[in-house]
Amino acid sequence: MFLGERIRAANLAGLLIAAAGLAVIGMQGGHAMTLAGFLLTLAASSMWALGNVVTKRMGRVDLLSLVVWASLIPPLPFFALSLIFEGPARIESSLAHIPLVSVFVVAYLSFIATIVGYSLWGKLLARYPAAQVAPFLPLVPVIGIESAVVFLGEAMTSAQVVGAALVMAGLLVNVFGGRIVQRFASAAR
Repeated sequence: MFLGERIRAANLAGLLIAAAGLAVIGMQGGHAMTLAGFLLTLAASSMWALGNVVTKRMGRVDLLSLVVWASLIPPLPFFALSLIFEGPARIESSLAHIPLVSVFVVAYLSFIATIVGYSLWGKLLARYPAAQVAPFLPLVPVIGIESAVVFLGEAMTSAQVVGAALVMAGLLVNVFGGRIVQRFASAAR
């Protein structure tokens, strides 16, 4: 809407199917989400969407530089909040006893997920319409679930399997639905 891109029926149908899949996954997972947690999740999703609109509007810029410079801002308020709520002694103790796996996790999230991931995502947004790129976002929780199965030995629940299948179906409808409808319409003529 903000970018003036057309929403096709296949986009809307795919969105609704994928949203149903995400709802199935979210409704069965733990049942411990508070209202504040739910609202923060919605706020984070909204900020991601607005960030995509801003990135798309910027056009072709050096996204690696943008991501690196933008990544320098969040640590400052988070450090200040940690200092206020946890205090210097707890921060010092946490840093002194940090497990090696946590160092690898921070390195992965900092460099691979943030710098590489956001740079590639921004390049896709700069090159293709947002309606063509954004439908891949619901794959994030599906990949997270699959990663937990592969790397942590967790088992998928039947609701997670159904939800993941709905997300994949929504993606297929979004990507190929318009072409399939056109083929049937031209074959019927």
